[in-house]
Amino acid sequence: MEEMIRFIVFKNLSEVEVKVDSLDGLCFYFANNIKADLEMMEIPVEMYNINEGDGYDHYYLIADNTYLIDPTYTQFLDKPNEKPIVFEDFPANVLKNSERGKVILKDLLENGYHKLGRGDLLIYLSGFTLKKTKERHK
Repeated sequence: MEEMIRFIVFKNLSEVEVKVDSLDGLCFYFANNIKADLEMMEIPVEMYNINEGDGYDHYYLIADNTYLIDPTYTQFLDKPNEKPIVFEDFPANVLKNSERGKVILKDLLENGYHKLGRGDLLIYLSGFTLKKTKERHK
């Protein structure tokens, strides 16, 4: 199963990376295409959105209830001389705060997916804590 997921993720990335400088904002595109490819291979997959109803979307996949797929996670790395606008901190910084988070981050950055262990999805989602609306509009 993991070999098929790796193949699909890298296939989709290779089709786009030469045409764009950044994967920022392409999460729906990748999630949708990877989902379609996995479904053609009869791998069960669900698409999710972290949107908490507050105007921010980020799409990721869970395949076979086992694999978190998010090949555009690089957009959440700490950016020099920038502060996060929407989130309390850059999501990758939050992952760096725990040993499991570091493993999840490494897998997402290197492979575009992570094999979920107990509590890993909650750790992944913890990085997407939104700032309060008033703070974002300063």
